[in-house]
Amino acid sequence: MERILFITHNFKGGGIQKITLDTARYYAQQGNDVTLLALEEGLDFQLDFPCAYHVLPVKEFLYKHPFIGLYFLFYKIILRKIFPQSEHLWAGTVYRKIFIEYYKNQQPFDAIFINGARSMNRLHSINLSQAVYSLHLPHVLAKKDNIYYNFLFKKLFSNKKVFTVSDFIKDPILKKSVQLSIPLKCLETIYNPCDKKDLLEKSKDEINFDGQFILAVGRLSRQKRFDVLIDAYHLADIHLPLVILGEGNQRKALEKKIDQLNLNKKILLKGFDNNPFKWMNRCEFFVLSSDLEGFALVINEALACGAPVISTDCGPVTEILTGELQQGIVPKQDPIALANKIKQFVHTPIYPSEDVIDKLSFSHITKLQLKLALQ
Repeated sequence: MERILFITHNFKGGGIQKITLDTARYYAQQGNDVTLLALEEGLDFQLDFPCAYHVLPVKEFLYKHPFIGLYFLFYKIILRKIFPQSEHLWAGTVYRKIFIEYYKNQQPFDAIFINGARSMNRLHSINLSQAVYSLHLPHVLAKKDNIYYNFLFKKLFSNKKVFTVSDFIKDPILKKSVQLSIPLKCLETIYNPCDKKDLLEKSKDEINFDGQFILAVGRLSRQKRFDVLIDAYHLADIHLPLVILGEGNQRKALEKKIDQLNLNKKILLKGFDNNPFKWMNRCEFFVLSSDLEGFALVINEALACGAPVISTDCGPVTEILTGELQQGIVPKQDPIALANKIKQFVHTPIYPSEDVIDKLSFSHITKLQLKLALQ
C-alpha cells in the first residue's frame, strides 16, 4: 500500500479536477491510502471513494502572518500584473510556507501528484523528491523566447519531475529545456486514463430526453468555443437537436446567441451532469469545438461509449483520432468546415473500433505515474 497525495487548485467541475478524482479513485480501489488537497475552496464532485479531503488553509495562515498577508495582496494586485506569467515567482514563496506547515502535520506520502499549471506555479518550490507535476495544457512559457521568459521557464522547470498528457504539450517544453540546457529530472508523456468498462456501466443510466440528438460536453468557457459550434449548427440546418452538457461563465452569452438565432427549441443547455456517459452512449455523434485542449479526454470517453466523434484540430486530437477516425477532424474557429462535417456525419458517421482506447487503461497509466514518483 502506498500513501498518495493528489493536489489541484480546486475540485470544481473541470477536466483536470475530473481526471484527478478518477485517478485518485482508482488508486484507492487498489488499496492505497489517498488524500486530496485543494489549494482553494470548491467541490462540485461527489467523493464516492475512501479518501481524506483537505483544503490548504491559505486564509488562516495569512491571518496569523499579517506581513506575509500584505505581501500576498501586493503580489495579487500589483506584481503579477507588472510581470506577466510570473505567478510562480511570487505565489511560490507564500504557498511553499503554507504547504510545509500543512505537510508537517501529515504522515509522509510515497507519491505526490501536483496537477495543472496553476498548482505547479504555486507549489513549484516545495523540493520533495516524490513530487510529480502534471501539465494538461500547453505551457505558455514554452512558446515565448526572450531573456525574461527564459528566466521564468528556468525557475519553473529546473530539477522537476514532469509528465504531460500528450506529446503536443511535451514537445515544446522538451525543445526549450534543451535549448536552455535546463536540468529536468524527468519529462514524459503519460496519457490520461480512461476506464472503458466503468464508462459503459455508467452509460446504461437513463437520460431525461426522448429522440435522437447530437452532443457536446465541456465547461461553458471561451476556450471550448461553443459559440463556434452554435454558428456551425445554425449553418448546418439539420433536424437533430444539439444537447450541450456543462456550466460556466459563458452561459448567458450562449443563451443570448441561441435566442438571437431562434434556436431555443433545437439547442438545449442541459447544465452539468456528473454522468455524461449515458448521453454519449445515446447520441448520434459527439462534437468537440475547442480552440485548445491538452489531451481531450472527453474524446476518448465518447469513443469508449461508441460515439462517432467530430473534433476541431485543437491540440493532440491526431494522437487520439487515428486511422479512419481522422476524417472527423476539422480546422478550429471555422464554423463552415464544422457545419459541413456535421451534415456529413448526420448521414455517414464514422464509428470507433472496439480496441481504440485499450492502451489508456487505468492499470497501465497508474503504473507509469507511480513509477515516476517513486524513482
